[in-house]
Amino acid sequence: MPRRRLSESLPHPLAFVFSGGANLGAVQAGMLLALRDAGIAPDLVVGSSVGALNAGLVANHGLDQGAEILSEIWARVTRHDVFPGGVLSQAWCLFRTHMNLFPNDRLAELICNWLTVETFEELPIPLGVMATELVSQRGMLFNCGPLRPALLASAAIPGLYPPVAIDGVEYIDGGFTANVPLNAAMQLGARAIVVLDVGGSCMPDHRPRHIADMLLTVIQASLRKRVLVEAPAVAASVPVLYLPSPCMDHGQVLDFDSSVALMREAAEEAGAFLAACDVPEPGRMVGEPYFNLEDLICTMNGDLAPLESLSS
Repeated sequence: MPRRRLSESLPHPLAFVFSGGANLGAVQAGMLLALRDAGIAPDLVVGSSVGALNAGLVANHGLDQGAEILSEIWARVTRHDVFPGGVLSQAWCLFRTHMNLFPNDRLAELICNWLTVETFEELPIPLGVMATELVSQRGMLFNCGPLRPALLASAAIPGLYPPVAIDGVEYIDGGFTANVPLNAAMQLGARAIVVLDVGGSCMPDHRPRHIADMLLTVIQASLRKRVLVEAPAVAASVPVLYLPSPCMDHGQVLDFDSSVALMREAAEEAGAFLAACDVPEPGRMVGEPYFNLEDLICTMNGDLAPLESLSS
């Protein structure tokens, strides 16, 4: 199918939905390049965790410039830009805070260097950011007010980063209630959805080396279940285009050495998919979520998190 027909056939408002995924956020930068080349641009964007950070820059700069900025960021980012310090500094941080291994000041700096606005209301493209209330474990959708605290809250991985207080309430990673925030996009009025889910990447065939790696590996595996239920349910109401994610070894979950290769592979796979796929229609999803059977076996004892409580 010609790319032009696909871009013209999707109804509007069209939402891009960005999943969480730690260092796999580089995959979304590659997907954005493919979507840009296909002429498919969002009317609104929604994200959780690292996906919220990527979505925030697209909302701020638009698809064309945002894709270029994210490609530059992910090509240059290192572990110490996001998770600074060695074992001793991590131990000291945990001793001082009793909650987290890393401060979030480096992450804040990375965000602030590229954001040009202070509030959601100033963004050229509407943005929704998922976070999770620390105490109640309810999901919260931020789409108004100060931008930076919401982004930091959405990416506050428990045990790695400190909770972020907003209006007296502490929040952690949005992925715990909506790792792929499809319902949030519906809440914001989406009539079609393009999903940028990094979960299609193969699980690494080596064991985690550090506590932080182990935490993220377990968290990512447990969060994959919910989208298997939500994606078909959402697709019954609106067209859903689920982009493929590359299957390649991306190293430890705190490493960023494979970012360039991930971006390149993601751009190629998403580009080929967009060039050949059918136009999605309500009741029929084009593409599908990936789920590793071993992840399912490892997490069978857990229940799905309760549906998020959305608020603006």
